[in-house]
Amino acid sequence: MKLFLSYIRLVRPLNLLMIVFTLYMVRAVFLLPLYIFNDRYHDRNWDTGTFTFILFSLSYILIAAAGYIINDYYDVRIDRINKPEKAIVGNTISKSSALTAYWILNICGLIIGFWSCHRAEFDLLGLLFVFYVVGLWFYSYKLKSTFLLGNSLIAIFLGLVPFAAASIEIEENFGLHVFFEYYQNTFSDWRTGAIFIAGFAFLSTFIREIIKDMEDMEGDRSAGCHTVSIVWGIKKTRILVQFLILLMMGFLVRYQFWCYNKNMNLSVIYMAFFVQIPCFFAMWKLYKASAPKNFHNVSTLLKNIMLTGICYLFVFVYDACSNYAHLRIHHL
Repeated sequence: MKLFLSYIRLVRPLNLLMIVFTLYMVRAVFLLPLYIFNDRYHDRNWDTGTFTFILFSLSYILIAAAGYIINDYYDVRIDRINKPEKAIVGNTISKSSALTAYWILNICGLIIGFWSCHRAEFDLLGLLFVFYVVGLWFYSYKLKSTFLLGNSLIAIFLGLVPFAAASIEIEENFGLHVFFEYYQNTFSDWRTGAIFIAGFAFLSTFIREIIKDMEDMEGDRSAGCHTVSIVWGIKKTRILVQFLILLMMGFLVRYQFWCYNKNMNLSVIYMAFFVQIPCFFAMWKLYKASAPKNFHNVSTLLKNIMLTGICYLFVFVYDACSNYAHLRIHHL
């Protein structure tokens, strides 16, 4: 039982649940209302693509879990310094066993991923999973210790999650060309929402990865890493992160103006109270932070902000559907 729990801890179950939640939100909360408001819900069987989407999501989870394993595999020395009480590989799980689990998860993930894309007649999307497998290995092996490149790669990976989930769902049930042609009059709002979600996912992940490097600075330095916090030092890195948070907030303000012009006022309020104010609080905590525990607290706060950002999909769909219903009534 202890060994089993160690494997569970190794693959970061809470992080995997967040990925599952994001995938589900894109399909059931983001796309379903769009179908309903365009009178296509009753023309199709919503369950048709469910199995394909489950396979696609499972592939994502397996490959992400493998990524966490290979990351810890290469970080054995670093983890013994940064978090010796939490180190799993090399303690309760041997390096050889971890590597075996890594390959099993990746092979299963690739097979299931290509199968799901083939069912959706979108075989080309299967290359995305190859990109993830190779990218996560290269990140753990080399890029993680490279100035900004590793942070950028992980941010790109998470930024692609909403687009990948939407692509497999749309292709399975309509075909991308048919979908965009049919929804050309109403998809513009949804497209803007999708761009915002992906952009927010990229920026928030990028910021959090840099903060995590600040937390792990001692162990990274001993391993000869060249992360931002090691190359620039804590003071300059703190300024960079605060600038990036302000940049993200500026991105949010621009989006809020768009929502305001669309009469999506609930979105404006939600962003202010559940994303922007917590971002200000994160900046203040970062300014005060000096020890690894402090940086860990800021990282946790950023993760919660990312979660509220995902939950914004509920608010966006309500606002967008209300706005679209109002426009339809106005034109009648």
